[in-house]
Amino acid sequence: MRQQNKAAFTLVELLVVIAIIGTLVGLLLPAVQAAREAARANTCKNNLKQLALALTTRETSLNEFPGYINKLGIPGTTPDKQNRASWLVMTFPQLEQTPLWDLWNNIGSNGRPNVPDPQAFPSIEIFVCPSDPPDTVGEPLLSYVANAGYVFNDGSSSAKRENAANGVFFDRTRTADGAYVSPSLDDARDTNGEPMIKMTTAYIQSKGDGTTRTMMLTENKNATHWGYYNAGTVTDKKYHFGFCWEQPKVVADDLATSSTNTETDAKYRRINGLKEPLIHQTISDSMTANYGFPSSNHPGGVQAAFMAGQVAFISDQIDNLVYAQLMTSNHKQSDLRGVDGTTPEKNLQQPGDDAY
Repeated sequence: MRQQNKAAFTLVELLVVIAIIGTLVGLLLPAVQAAREAARANTCKNNLKQLALALTTRETSLNEFPGYINKLGIPGTTPDKQNRASWLVMTFPQLEQTPLWDLWNNIGSNGRPNVPDPQAFPSIEIFVCPSDPPDTVGEPLLSYVANAGYVFNDGSSSAKRENAANGVFFDRTRTADGAYVSPSLDDARDTNGEPMIKMTTAYIQSKGDGTTRTMMLTENKNATHWGYYNAGTVTDKKYHFGFCWEQPKVVADDLATSSTNTETDAKYRRINGLKEPLIHQTISDSMTANYGFPSSNHPGGVQAAFMAGQVAFISDQIDNLVYAQLMTSNHKQSDLRGVDGTTPEKNLQQPGDDAY
């Protein structure tokens, strides 16, 4: 009886099969990666929606939005021991973070929260974009920042005073609150005679640009930790917990003429402009305003929540003037100047959805 040989792959056939499998994997891998990024972007979008809702709920109850930095708790014996908290901490009651809220709102005998240091706080999932994971598990990382307006209204003695029309979130820690006293070294973040600004939805709706055309929150890979209590050692800066806008002509001129890659260039003052973002760290006075602009790991731009609650994707190719206009709460009364750099922009058309 003749014995039949079993069919088997030849070496050439095996190589062909391997090549086909490799090609299929190569075709599928980008699709899988794109699907994963889409899922991460959707989670990020939901995070922003929840944070915007928490802020709006708080404003409905208290008739004001918090500042990017705020007074909180019982004042200490000196101004530098006045407890300070970011806008995120102020939303803890609305985000069902009561235990953390109680920590921040109940300070010890030294006038500071009863916690060891900012890095000891837990990580809060809603504060972190999945595309911007922490370097260390449990680190109190922050991915989201609030609209703090014009970059140079920073509260220093040499800067122009804060203008409610320039943004939404402002410094709410001023000890003097308009009184003409010289700020002490312990209260260097105060500007002589400057009042605190109270921002409301009613202002934006009745006097401003409208809630659908005013940005509230966005992403920033350079944001540090949401925990911030070491009052007296760090001067408040709006880019610690906020994002800013720069005059469009300044950015345009720098993009056209600069040949350097230094971090001080104004070309970094745009979406995804900073090529080498900060490694996650605690807040310090060494941080500069160039870190206070939107950035993300999402290809092509950032997610942003508006005052009306909607979340949109903002392209990093957005026109600089449109970007600044979306940040002003009332462009007619703001410090925004046009493309010539001198003429105030008082009659801009509201940008459509296709503008960003």
